[in-house]
Amino acid sequence: LSLPNISEEYKKMQQLNLDAREKLLATGLVDINSPAYSLPYILNFSVVGFRSETLLHFLDAKGIFVSSGSACSKGKLSYTLSALGLDSKRIDSALRVSFSRDNTTEDVDKLCDALIEASKKLKRA
Repeated sequence: LSLPNISEEYKKMQQLNLDAREKLLATGLVDINSPAYSLPYILNFSVVGFRSETLLHFLDAKGIFVSSGSACSKGKLSYTLSALGLDSKRIDSALRVSFSRDNTTEDVDKLCDALIEASKKLKRA
């Protein structure tokens, strides 16, 4: 058993997070909530106009597993996202992606494609 090189893993996460930010913004559907200086392992974004729970189920059916809100929200509006000055509609449409060494840019592409499909098929909130 060999341990991963932490520095290389971190660089990979930084690049994956940057790719995700760029590709998600390019869909024209997403607002990025995570500050640029955040750790690269988690990316929080909103798809305004669609409830996060609705998108969560749509993505789950496609084998894409994300979380809604922020890790601290526990089913309520996230106080962390509120503290960032986000309005309730943006908070209610927030999704959270956690990256691991197993994720690839193809996973990001699949997420973006699924969000575009969701925007065409799902009813806006």
